[in-house]
Amino acid sequence: MATPILMQAGGSNPTLVLIVTTLLSFALISGVFFFLRWNHNRKHRTEEEIKETNRQRREREKLQRKTTEKVNAYMKGKKTGEEKDVPNGKRCGKYKKKNKKK
Repeated sequence: MATPILMQAGGSNPTLVLIVTTLLSFALISGVFFFLRWNHNRKHRTEEEIKETNRQRREREKLQRKTTEKVNAYMKGKKTGEEKDVPNGKRCGKYKKKNKKK
């Protein structure tokens, strides 16, 4: 429908117009397809998703966030801040044996 109008405007190359309109229609169809698939998956959840409680979901998402933060920090060469400074790689005083008084 739009192809004859575009071909008449300015006497452009018909092959180019056909390619451009085909690509635009393919992009539109792909967008609609992925939107409809996302919407269907959102409304019709699997049994595993239904069984998962909110607490489990939050814990899983939290673990995913932490993992991605650690990976991104490692790729950038930064420290994540979760490593505790322990002298000479030994355990802290909490685990040291206490000397008994005689």
